[in-house]
Amino acid sequence: MTFVYLFLATLAGLGFLASVVCHVMGWLNIEPSMGQGVFVLHVGIFIVWIPLVISANWTMPKPGRGNFEHLLAELPKWVNHAFKGLFGYVAFNFIYFIYSTYQYPKHRVPFPVELRGFSGHWMFFYGAATAGFWGLARLSRAAPPKLKKDAPATNSNEKPET
Repeated sequence: MTFVYLFLATLAGLGFLASVVCHVMGWLNIEPSMGQGVFVLHVGIFIVWIPLVISANWTMPKPGRGNFEHLLAELPKWVNHAFKGLFGYVAFNFIYFIYSTYQYPKHRVPFPVELRGFSGHWMFFYGAATAGFWGLARLSRAAPPKLKKDAPATNSNEKPET
C-alpha cells in the first residue's frame, strides 16, 4: 500500500506545482498557454481527495472528527507549519480575490484574476493531499505486518521444527 500512497503523493505534488505555476502567472497577469484548459486542475482535486479521505478515515486511531491530524503527526514539524502558513495565505488570497473582482462588471473578470483566485484553492487542496498521502505512506511503513488468516500463531520461545 505504501507504493500506492507514494504514487498519489507524487500525483498530488505535481498538481500542487502546476497550481503554484498558475498562481504565479495570475499574479504576473500572464495567461497560460493552455488557456481555460488549466481548469482541469479542478477535476484533479477529486482524483486525489476521494482516496485521501477514504484512506484517512480507515487509518484514524479513533472515530470522530480530525481525520487529518494523525497524518500530519507522521510528518516533520515543518510540514505542519508550512500547511498552516499555506492555509493563511489561501484565506488572504481569497479575500483579496473577492475584493479584486468587485472592480469589474459581472462576467467580465479578467482571466488572470480568476486564475489567481482559483489556483490559491488548488494549491491548498493539492498541498494537503500531498502531505496526507506522504503521512499515509509513513504510517503504512510503520504499521506491523498483518498475519495471514491461515498462518498458525507462533510462540517466540519455541524452536521451529526441522
